[in-house]
Amino acid sequence: MDGWRLSIDFGTSFTTAAMEVAGTISTLEIGNSRYLPSLVALGTSGELVTGGEAAHLAALMPDRVERLPKRALVRSDHVLLGGATVATVDLVAAVLARVYGEALPFHRGRTPEEVVLTHPAKWGREDLGKLGQAAEVAGLRGVRFMPEPVAAVLHHAAGCPVPQCATGGAGRDIPVGGCVAVYDLGGGTFDTAVLRRTERGFETVGKVGGDPFLGGEDFNERLRDLLGASARVVDPGPWDDLWESEDRASVSGRAQVIRDVVTAKEALSSLPEIAMDVPGYDVRFLIRRRQFEEAVSEDLERSVKQLLDTIGSAGLAPADLDGLVLAGGASRMPRVSDLLAERLGLLPHVTPDPKSVVAHGALLALADPPSPPPSPDPSPEPPTWHSGGPPPQHPNLPPWD
Repeated sequence: MDGWRLSIDFGTSFTTAAMEVAGTISTLEIGNSRYLPSLVALGTSGELVTGGEAAHLAALMPDRVERLPKRALVRSDHVLLGGATVATVDLVAAVLARVYGEALPFHRGRTPEEVVLTHPAKWGREDLGKLGQAAEVAGLRGVRFMPEPVAAVLHHAAGCPVPQCATGGAGRDIPVGGCVAVYDLGGGTFDTAVLRRTERGFETVGKVGGDPFLGGEDFNERLRDLLGASARVVDPGPWDDLWESEDRASVSGRAQVIRDVVTAKEALSSLPEIAMDVPGYDVRFLIRRRQFEEAVSEDLERSVKQLLDTIGSAGLAPADLDGLVLAGGASRMPRVSDLLAERLGLLPHVTPDPKSVVAHGALLALADPPSPPPSPDPSPEPPTWHSGGPPPQHPNLPPWD
C-alpha cells in the first residue's frame, strides 16, 4: 500500500481533515461527521475532551469548556477551565491529536508521510510557533504550514497535481498569468488574498488581508442579540435571569439557546424566517432572514471593503480577476454572495461544502510542495507555491521531528 498524507484545517468552530492515498483524496469522518467541533472541555478527571463529548460537557459544565480554542491560542497562553489553568497550546494539541488518532486506524497505524496544517493568512511568527508547538504535543511530525486562502485557490484551480481529485471543486481553469481572489469567512477568522497563476504554481500578489477576529461566531452573537431584544420586549426578566443566574436551570437554558442560535443561523441560509423557543417564555419568537442580514450588515460591508483593499493592493480592479473563490462555512450566507456580486460585479464560485475546501486544497499542494507561508507584511517578492526541493519548514520555526 502506498503512503498516505494528512491535512488538518483547525477551525474556530469546526475542524476538518482530509487524507490522500495514491492520488485519491477523502474527507476524514469523526463520529459520523465531516466536521469535528473545535471546542475543548476539561473532564472531571483532568483530561481534555474534544468534539461531541466536549459539546455535551459544555451543556452541563460550561465553566470547564473553551468554546473557541483557535482564538484563545492567539489571545493568551493560558485559560481557566473549572478553576484549573490550562495552556492554550494543549487545547489545540487535543484537537489535533483527536484528528490524528481517528485517521491512523484507516492506515493500519502507519504514520503519514506528510502533514500540512492550514492557518489564517495574517497569522505571524508567534501564532505559527504556537500552532507548531501544539502539533508537536499532538505527536505530528514533519508538519508544514499553508495559508488558508492558498489552499482554497488550489482546490478551485485546474491542473490539479493529484491524479484523481474527488474534491468536487478543482475544475475551474485559471490561465497562466490569471488572478483569483479569495474571500474566506470561517467560524472565527476572515481572510482575503489574491493569487496569480504561474508556470510553476501560484504566487500571492499584493497584501493578504482579513480579520483574525471576524466570523460565524460573531454572527451567532448578532442573532442572539436579536432574539434577546424580542424576548425583552415581552418580559426582560426571564432573559436577564437566563444570562445572569448561575443556577442549574439557567446554565442549561443558556447552553440550549447557544445551540439553537447556531442551528437557526444555518437554517436562515435557506429559509426566510425561523421560530425559536427561549426557556422561561410561553411564546415563540420569529426571526426573519432580513432582520438577521441587517444585524450583520456592518460586518459584511467591512469584509467586502477588506477584499477590495486586497485586490487594490495587487494593482488590480475586480474586472481584472479570473475568479472569486468563497471558502469557510459562514460564506454560505446568501447575502455574502449577493453583496460580493453587487460590489465586485463578479459571480463568486461557491462549492457545495465550503467547510472542506481548505483541507482538500492543502492536500492538492502536497504533490507540489509550497514555499513557506507569507508574512502579514509580504516582501516585494511574494512567495510562490511550486514544486522543487524538499518540503520546507516555516523559516522561523524548528523542525518538529
